[in-house]
Amino acid sequence: MNKKKSVMKKTAAKQVKKVFNKPKPKVKIINKSKPKPKLKTRSKPKTPIKVIAKVVSKPKIQIVIRPKETIFESKDITEMQILENLLGGQNKVKLWKVFVLNPVKDFVLKDLIRLTKIKHDTLILELKDLMKFGIIKAGKKEKVIVYKTNRNFPLLPEITEMVLTVIPRSVDKILEKLNRLNRLKVVVLSGFFTTSKFTNSNLDLLLVFEKIPDNVDVIVSELEYSIGKELAYSALDQTDFKYRHSIGDKLIRDVLDFEHIVAMDKLSFFR
Repeated sequence: MNKKKSVMKKTAAKQVKKVFNKPKPKVKIINKSKPKPKLKTRSKPKTPIKVIAKVVSKPKIQIVIRPKETIFESKDITEMQILENLLGGQNKVKLWKVFVLNPVKDFVLKDLIRLTKIKHDTLILELKDLMKFGIIKAGKKEKVIVYKTNRNFPLLPEITEMVLTVIPRSVDKILEKLNRLNRLKVVVLSGFFTTSKFTNSNLDLLLVFEKIPDNVDVIVSELEYSIGKELAYSALDQTDFKYRHSIGDKLIRDVLDFEHIVAMDKLSFFR
């Protein structure tokens, strides 16, 4: 009996083990929750189609205003102002005077600035204009640029005559410039002041003083500026002048042997 019981216990234990050792069935988790309803979103309003209308531009109306006839009274205008309008301005006239009155001379920039008192940069531009028109020529002399009159320029004689009409060559105008010189006794004009060819006399101006003042060069430079020409001049004291005249000195002969004008004679020497 005991054997049977033990056998039964073992079989029962085996069965229990079989029951408990069976693999557990896989459990599928099914989500039975209802799907969330989709939220209704308001659809964006469709952008309206832009209708681009072609704007037809109206033709521009050009209004032409015609000048009316009027009567102007002409104001007094000097010969110099007329010349400036014809030749292209004041600076052009200054340069014209220098070149037409010194047709055989070579000028460097420094000389032109002294004779015209035109600023450096402006002077270069003016010279370029004159070269373009063929009025002057430029070249190099001893590695320095020099400017000279184009003597083949077709209108040179006519413009020279125009320039000579406006420069102070009259006796009154010359004396007006020289009156600032103290102790001035004799003024004799020759060369440039007597002929347009400038070839008769080597001297343009002879000045005789009781005593030569210090500002002779300054006053003569101002006269050169107003004329636009370098002047060959001599300044002597009265004793030296009388001696040179008595021995027939070449300096005095270069004036008195050619056409000349005695503009001042406070010594009564030429009476």
